[in-house]
Amino acid sequence: MRLLRNEWLALGLAVTTCSPPPPDTAKEIPIAPEAGATSSQTVSTFAIQTLFVGEVPITGGMPSNAAWKAFGYNLDDLVTTETSTNVCVLGAGTPKINQIDGNDGIDNAWGSVVLPLIQSAVSLPAPSQDATSFIKSGAWTLQVQVIGLSTDPNQTALGLDAQVFVSGAFGSVPAFDQTTDWPVLSSSLVDGATIAGGALVHFSNVYVTGGTLVAQGASQPLVVSLVIHDSGLSFCFSASCADAGPPINPPIVASLPLRIHDATLTFVHATPTTAAQGVIAGVLDPLELIDTFQSLVGLQSTLFCGQAFTPIAQQVEQASDILQDGTNASGVPCDGISIGIGFTAALVANPTQVGVEPPPQPNPCDAGAD
Repeated sequence: MRLLRNEWLALGLAVTTCSPPPPDTAKEIPIAPEAGATSSQTVSTFAIQTLFVGEVPITGGMPSNAAWKAFGYNLDDLVTTETSTNVCVLGAGTPKINQIDGNDGIDNAWGSVVLPLIQSAVSLPAPSQDATSFIKSGAWTLQVQVIGLSTDPNQTALGLDAQVFVSGAFGSVPAFDQTTDWPVLSSSLVDGATIAGGALVHFSNVYVTGGTLVAQGASQPLVVSLVIHDSGLSFCFSASCADAGPPINPPIVASLPLRIHDATLTFVHATPTTAAQGVIAGVLDPLELIDTFQSLVGLQSTLFCGQAFTPIAQQVEQASDILQDGTNASGVPCDGISIGIGFTAALVANPTQVGVEPPPQPNPCDAGAD
């Protein structure tokens, strides 16, 4: 991964093929049903198996610079165009196209503005494929645990419970079935030690309507790490490389943690063992994103710990299209970046193990700018 300064200033898309987006499926968040509480007390854990971060349709097919339009939800209840004035105020110098929504009002400035910038900057043409390959190799995943799902594909009920565990290395290639007991990281646990104590990311409002699970009211930002791979770099992200376990192919080099605030998580429980058409939607804090992005590119060159990073930071901040609480209002400065990503997941064993916490990713910019 070679990073040239002119790549930072480029606005061109890394992926510009023009296959059409999939049919509109996810716009408004499904509303809570008029139904009773679930009668099921079954505990089901689904491990994310594939990620779709915005450059390819969730239905498959060729990459498209319009694929992002189908990822996410209409968070602010507006359908925003380039000429809309009933929305928050864009930052100085921000082009009006940055406020345009996706299909039927889907809010996803991450996919429309930030993702192409990252693809160009770090030469990452296929981020969804790369992220998925790491998951399927057993490098990491997110595990969504739900209490109250039944085997009925048309289940409708209130009063379910859901939480999300973060998992590190599995130790081998996971089967993604109920023999897969994937250890969780202590950093994702409330008490830092036991699974029984619960996950830090816990949803307060969980229901299922016509087989679609909806989880809202996350207690913490939901962190999804976009893994960056490059065979030309070599970092070891374990306590010691000798103790790292089976090699991961391709090796993990670095990741971009996406801290999704006020996350809404949904999926279609079409069969007892699958979670299909998954969506994670919410808001990114631009300052958090800029900080993590700078630490990522600082691994390439500490030049980007200083003024060389300013142009890219400005472009990330200009992606702000919404307020940080997920609402929108005219006359108020935009201070959040809307995001929508997709996933599929498979039913695995309820986790019973707490795994070894990897060391934090190096941040060469911690010492200050040059």
